[in-house]
Amino acid sequence: MLLDAFRLDGKTAIVTGAGTGIGASIAKSFAEMGANVFCVARSLEDITQVAEACRHFGVKAEAIVCDVTKEDQLKALVEQVAAQSERLDILINNAGAPGKGWGSIEKVDMGRFEHTIRINLTSAYTLTHLCLGMLRAADAPTIVNISSALSWMVDKNFSAYAAAKAGMNQMTKVMAYELSPKIRVNAIAPGAIETPSTAFITQNTTLLKNTTRWIPLKRLGQPDDIALGALYLASPASSFVSGKILEIDGGMQALPGSAIQDVIDNE
Repeated sequence: MLLDAFRLDGKTAIVTGAGTGIGASIAKSFAEMGANVFCVARSLEDITQVAEACRHFGVKAEAIVCDVTKEDQLKALVEQVAAQSERLDILINNAGAPGKGWGSIEKVDMGRFEHTIRINLTSAYTLTHLCLGMLRAADAPTIVNISSALSWMVDKNFSAYAAAKAGMNQMTKVMAYELSPKIRVNAIAPGAIETPSTAFITQNTTLLKNTTRWIPLKRLGQPDDIALGALYLASPASSFVSGKILEIDGGMQALPGSAIQDVIDNE
């Protein structure tokens, strides 16, 4: 009976950034639990493969190419989903990346800053806005925004990305309040996760050691770690949870500043 609360049978989900990494794992996890999935990303080849993997679980899965920084493409995405489904049960705003915003404050100008905000924050807001009609047509709709540990932690060269993800956290809380009681809204703040975009870390022994020394569990997370958190927040299992930021980071958020100094002193 308890496991039934994690089932998504017959539900319809949109997952952005579904071509690789966290998004691909979320899409496939939802499909395994019975959801029909719209896999959204810029690369048709990537999402075609993910959609095919989803269909192996006996559900419907469509691959839709969309650049989430373009409002006209987001509108086209929603129109395509609406043409195939009367309602939307789950929206996963996962697409995002440091992108052009990675770099020092001296190097990142207004254009690069705004591009990063558009990828990570504006796109999620806009897609949510466009999906409200279909979400409200569902019985128990949920939104899960994928934030980042950089929404609260401090690191050089991430001013733009950190600002976007911190904004996403607060946006999540306000949306949860404004859209209640009909729509639940939560977010996940992943720590360092092993994905194609972090391959440069795993392929460098020194860099991997320097990264995991700040993680109490002493390893990088896996995309499925985030997918399972998204499954919880998107399913009836979390029916009394809204407006929360779920940190899945190997314990980083719980690490006090003094403990960081201890790590340095003991090396």
